Amino acid sequence: MTDSKQKSLSLLHRLWLLGCSLKLAIALASAATILIMGGSLVMHFNPAIFAGMEEDIMARWLPWAWSQAPLLVVWVPLSGICVLLFAINTLCCLIDWLLKIKARWRKTGEYLIHAGFILLSIAFLWGNISGFRSGPHRIFQGEDLAIPNMPGLSLRLEKFTPQLEPSGRPLDMLNQVSLWDNGTQVAEALVRMNHPLIYKGLVILPTSFGQELDGFKFHMPGRGVIELRPGSRLSISSETDIVLHKMLPDARRNNQGRVIQTGSRLNNPAMLISLQGPSGKLWEGWYFLRNPLPRQLREAGIALRPTEPVFKTFSLLTINRDPGDKMAAMGAGCITLGVFFALFSFYRKRAQGDRPEV
Repeated sequence: MTDSKQKSLSLLHRLWLLGCSLKLAIALASAATILIMGGSLVMHFNPAIFAGMEEDIMARWLPWAWSQAPLLVVWVPLSGICVLLFAINTLCCLIDWLLKIKARWRKTGEYLIHAGFILLSIAFLWGNISGFRSGPHRIFQGEDLAIPNMPGLSLRLEKFTPQLEPSGRPLDMLNQVSLWDNGTQVAEALVRMNHPLIYKGLVILPTSFGQELDGFKFHMPGRGVIELRPGSRLSISSETDIVLHKMLPDARRNNQGRVIQTGSRLNNPAMLISLQGPSGKLWEGWYFLRNPLPRQLREAGIALRPTEPVFKTFSLLTINRDPGDKMAAMGAGCITLGVFFALFSFYRKRAQGDRPEV
């Protein structure tokens, strides 16, 4: 064998020993721990940078955060490199154990933990490269929502029932949902707090709910209480109808006289109304409910007195995708079994003097 081959084999052998070194594992784990501990303090004092860290995958959040404050987020890639090298070190140890399994089978528990950690590391890397996090998405009962980044897949909210305490505090949010793939239903579930719908890496979970102004109730002499919503058409006489085209929960007129929305909460509601006759539109204009009825409506003999708003409830759902979820579950299973075996084999190995070589 030539000197060059001997040197290359010697170098590979030294690299392999380094990869299997327990000292290297301790050094990498310690470095990652120190970086993450320091980073947690940086996160506490810089919420503007790190507030969205849990709301997006690392592949999208990190480039944005790096462009904002590289010195504040440098610990994130450094700790990631340490964890990745630690996973490679763990893989080398696992391979070395498999090559000597006949003599070292008593360490099965420890190396199941090694295998679990490797699977979890791969799953985390996979999910943060090809997965996504989105939402919360606002969806009303009976409405369809296209799943982000997954063409042809949509979510339908069949029924939504919030459960509230007498004080009004939410207890749970019951979402009867179905998942559709190009018009074919592929899954359905009752989604509630801590009970998501899971389908091929998708995780759909409710986060909150809210209400949106949908219309108004009015008292009309001779007819009692009526409801008007956008699209409603009310017959006033044999020749005249009133049509509600649009409703704004909080509106005002700008300097040009145009009506604009100034907020989403109910404050100064306004309705775009028209009078329709046999020959078409007789009049169209805005009615601010805090003000008297427009003159054109009064002259048509219309008397409306607003009594209370009508709301429709929407659900807020997060839709995340983690393609490595099954691998992560396998990793967690390996770690659990490994801890079980390691715990029950500890005293036997100690009696036989089985110690790791550092």
